[in-house]
Amino acid sequence: MKRGLGDWSLLSGPNKDGSRHIGIRVLPDAARQIHARGHIVVNKMYERSVDRGAISNARIGDVFDVRFDGDKGWWVWQDDVRLGRLTWSLSSFETREWRGGMPRIDEGTLQVIRLVVDAGGIVVNAGGIVRPLGDAIPPVKKAVPDAQEYVPTLRAVVGIEGGVRVAKENVDGSPRVGRQPAPLPRSRRSIWERLTGH
Repeated sequence: MKRGLGDWSLLSGPNKDGSRHIGIRVLPDAARQIHARGHIVVNKMYERSVDRGAISNARIGDVFDVRFDGDKGWWVWQDDVRLGRLTWSLSSFETREWRGGMPRIDEGTLQVIRLVVDAGGIVVNAGGIVRPLGDAIPPVKKAVPDAQEYVPTLRAVVGIEGGVRVAKENVDGSPRVGRQPAPLPRSRRSIWERLTGH
């Protein structure tokens, strides 16, 4: 008998093909906390690698094995069935000027917190939190840490001579209090600026 999908939040969709993403939302603040623990948030597996028959049985809360194939792929396994390949590459672990590298996990577990469901209600892909082998796996409802959400807005200041100055600011969008607003994201430099150092 097939397990039901459960009552999880709609994360995105329905898309043009009728698919939708359901599960537990991971805010940027929570993703940073997960990353700081040496764990990685995975949105889904590489679509063309997914075993559609096997992944259709996946449900939020399931735990699968993750193993590096020794070449360039990280695969998700359920016992001896290969479910699909993660979208990582070797360069994902290298620190770049514009981003830090991910922690490298060659043997670990994937705790499912996100499902991709097609128009017919069948699971076609999954994502979650990858942890090194041996790290404790909490109950799924405690897998994502509490996070503060900030809503970017614009603030306009009108000068005495009628000039208008508009600035971005982050407004606390969460009922939790006591935390400072997140800093504004760094401006992205063009490829030319990165190459020339200007």
